[in-house]
Amino acid sequence: MENIDDPFDLLLDIEQRCQANAAGLPTLDKAEDEWVGVGFRIGDDKLIAPMNEIEEILDLPAFTNIPGVKSWMVGVANVRGGLLPLMDLRGFILGEDIKQRKKGRVIVIDYKGFNTGLIVEEVYGMKHFQIKDQSEDIPSLHENVSKYVNKAFCQEGDSWPVFSFQNMTQDERLAEAPL
Repeated sequence: MENIDDPFDLLLDIEQRCQANAAGLPTLDKAEDEWVGVGFRIGDDKLIAPMNEIEEILDLPAFTNIPGVKSWMVGVANVRGGLLPLMDLRGFILGEDIKQRKKGRVIVIDYKGFNTGLIVEEVYGMKHFQIKDQSEDIPSLHENVSKYVNKAFCQEGDSWPVFSFQNMTQDERLAEAPL
């Protein structure tokens, strides 16, 4: 390295050396061949949802119960100063509430312009699939789950049915939360 007295010239030199040695970004070709989702579980069904349908994933926050609503409408939580309605996804879909709700995780989705938290029993994290591994051959699922699934991805012998939160938000029963 040459001796540079001016601090601005020193910063320019450091920037040029960093850019010359930086690794390139992944090519667009690779990104187009990949599908990314978040794995989770409803009852006995292991599913995956498209990453673009999920706002964030949280641990179950403290919440206040809401009287006079269906049992699957759990309550409302204060998350970073905003109110987040919480819904038991197993209760909504299968009609039976999660037994150990406090151990559940919250998948936050956009429902009609508002963030809504869906409590699930387990989150498996992000999963990456090749588009070529997409299949219309969907494994056997609970009938109430299958109406929100229209494709699957296969990876290492495992089949991951793709659950659409967007399709679920069109279900008329969501508007029937009050008793």
